[in-house]
Amino acid sequence: MKVMKLAVGCLFSLLVGTAQASTVITEQNLQRYLNLLPEMEALEDSFPEVDSSSLELQAHCNWQRHYDQTLTKLATPEHRRALEQLLRQHNFTPAEYTELSFKFAWTSLQMVEPMMEMMQQMLEYMPAEERAEQEAEMRNLKQIMALLDQCMTDKEKETITKLTAELMQQMMGMDEESLQQLEQMIEQMN
Repeated sequence: MKVMKLAVGCLFSLLVGTAQASTVITEQNLQRYLNLLPEMEALEDSFPEVDSSSLELQAHCNWQRHYDQTLTKLATPEHRRALEQLLRQHNFTPAEYTELSFKFAWTSLQMVEPMMEMMQQMLEYMPAEERAEQEAEMRNLKQIMALLDQCMTDKEKETITKLTAELMQQMMGMDEESLQQLEQMIEQMN
């Protein structure tokens, strides 16, 4: 259950920000994105935590609309201004950042999917309130996964898979052994 909450929390921090292009998934954009993350995390820590489980994503690949709809529901105007200022400082449009955030989360979501299946089986044994919370989080993650399946090309998925080790290592401070285990998991998924 903590894994689901962590995944949803990580996803919200990734949700907030991209224009549709042929692809934004490049090594250069990964580096730009990773350079932005520490400041983004500090910014998010300065605002109240939001409940992203109520977020309902529309089935389209217009990343600016996703950004606008997400922030309208989840962020205060002050939060949005601070976020957009930070994105400008790092030469990101909100649409680019949103697209990168969603797409870079794809591999993590692939890893969470088996846990969601196990959680689905455990739901009937949970107290009603906790069950409702977990169901909402699972719906949210499934929506994001469906959106990414619709909006990502096979080439983007292949590129992200190649960049995942670097992304995870830098985002999570993984040591070499953990990184090798992650790479093995990714290979098994493919």
